[in-house]
Amino acid sequence: MKIPHAAYLLAIMWIVQFVQSVLWIDLGSYGILPRDFHGSLGILLAPWIHHGWWHLINNSVPFLILGTLIQSKNTVIFWEATLFITLIAGAGTWLFGSTAYHAGASGLVLGYWAFLIADAWFQKSIKAILIVSIALIFYGGFFFILFDVRPHISWIGHTSGIVAGIIVAKLYANSCTKG
Repeated sequence: MKIPHAAYLLAIMWIVQFVQSVLWIDLGSYGILPRDFHGSLGILLAPWIHHGWWHLINNSVPFLILGTLIQSKNTVIFWEATLFITLIAGAGTWLFGSTAYHAGASGLVLGYWAFLIADAWFQKSIKAILIVSIALIFYGGFFFILFDVRPHISWIGHTSGIVAGIIVAKLYANSCTKG
């Protein structure tokens, strides 16, 4: 059985969290700090840094499952979706987020989720519909995350992830119709 590529990325997240715990350092300041030039570096780093073990654990299973579902379409799509969702969601968080450090993979997770839903909508293929059915059975409640506006939750990161997933699915659908 082939190891899903999402598992390799998840391993990076766990290694980063392990290093933070063992060395008693907080890498959260390498997350996204909205509207700050130095905070823009966090756009690429934020998904791999978490604010503690529970934060990482809550992101791990959906990241692995949804990432694997995207990879089941195509490995290249997985890597492109990961890169572009990270960039678009991170930019949205950087532009519109609260003035605190934003870190964690939840924007990417929600981007994966939205990508699968939008891809099924745009592609209308049996495979895409089956894949999104799995995503909705396990994670249909993700829709309600948009309404979680507690101060310590990056709802703009979640929303930016969903918007990013839809944009990436639309770009993918357009490239499929042209190619």
